Amino acid sequence: MESSVNPSKPEQMGRIEIRVAHTAVDSALIAELFDQVWDVKSMVSPEIMTASLHNGGYGSVIYIGSRPVGAAFALVGRALPGLTGPNLHSHATGVLPEFVGKGIGEMIKRHQWDWAKEYGFDTITWTFDPLVRRNAHFNVIKLGATVLGYHQNFYGELDDGINAGEQSDRVLVRWNVAGVAAPQANTFVEPTQTAVVIETPADIEQLRKTDRVHSDRWRARQRAAFESAQLAGLRVVGLSNDFSYVLDMQDETHETDGAL
Repeated sequence: MESSVNPSKPEQMGRIEIRVAHTAVDSALIAELFDQVWDVKSMVSPEIMTASLHNGGYGSVIYIGSRPVGAAFALVGRALPGLTGPNLHSHATGVLPEFVGKGIGEMIKRHQWDWAKEYGFDTITWTFDPLVRRNAHFNVIKLGATVLGYHQNFYGELDDGINAGEQSDRVLVRWNVAGVAAPQANTFVEPTQTAVVIETPADIEQLRKTDRVHSDRWRARQRAAFESAQLAGLRVVGLSNDFSYVLDMQDETHETDGAL
């Protein structure tokens, strides 16, 4: 699958093309882009990516003109509870810093969804740092993903240029593919009287640079709130209009979504 689109932003960026990865050369390019995005050496091994692509995994590179500016990589996984079709786990999607905020990340994710649909996947999952407000908005509202659960220090302590020294607490989200004509954005939700609301900082990435003690307190406070709510049987049902997570009881038809 190849995809060519014109940019929807007012900036005239030039022609945009998304190319599916197939070869070891493609894997090396994705690895190089990831290292630039996360300011790290060998974030994902090209050899591992090549093996995954050879066995049905997903990789893509997005170009503006002839310049590669972003990439994505996803692994094939077993079906989620209650489903029969395979799950595609999106390990990383990144865009070079100068192209963030121009809609390119959304183009990559929607290309990934279309690819998963074409190749018979039931779902797509991925993780993100729940402290990063813009990512919460992007994943839960703009893409319409469902939060499955919260995981403390999911990857262990990280040492890349963005997350160095950080505990890797993550939320896992799910994007439905089977039985869905196209992904739909979510709207903000209004907390009920029984809901628990977990706040996000306005800009945790900047706060980590200027006041690490304060940012660490945000991590500890949010972690405690998520774990307490999950022990009480609450699950994330959406984001409020101040970008807080709203957790509440879910009906039985959604119970398997949060049972991790």
